[in-house]
Amino acid sequence: MNPHRSLGSDRPTWKAGIVGHSSSILVVDGPSETTEVLRAVFEPRGHSVNRVRQAQLPNGSSPRVVVWHTSESEEASAADRFAGIPRVVIGRARLTEPSSVTRRFAQPFEYCELLSEIESLLSAAVSTSP
Repeated sequence: MNPHRSLGSDRPTWKAGIVGHSSSILVVDGPSETTEVLRAVFEPRGHSVNRVRQAQLPNGSSPRVVVWHTSESEEASAADRFAGIPRVVIGRARLTEPSSVTRRFAQPFEYCELLSEIESLLSAAVSTSP
């Protein structure tokens, strides 16, 4: 078995380096269902979708969009490491550095709204990239 592959999946994990791909969407924490929905919608369009736990966050990765699930009591300072990268924060954690590229969703949320927001952030990221 390849150590860079997830169990039950033929998709490479973060360790294989795909998170650093410029068209990736990184999902941090949250239910695996969110990742599955995003993969079903965005992978056929050429975007990779990867999921990691907050404790496993890679240093120096630069995905196009970060989808961050937070709990009510969670400190969101780790989410701030992606300052400047478009991000969707799901939950109630407070960000120390909110920005114009940060979108907030309360739980529960509608997937159609989440998908629309990610599409908007991806489009904005493409139009502002060199």
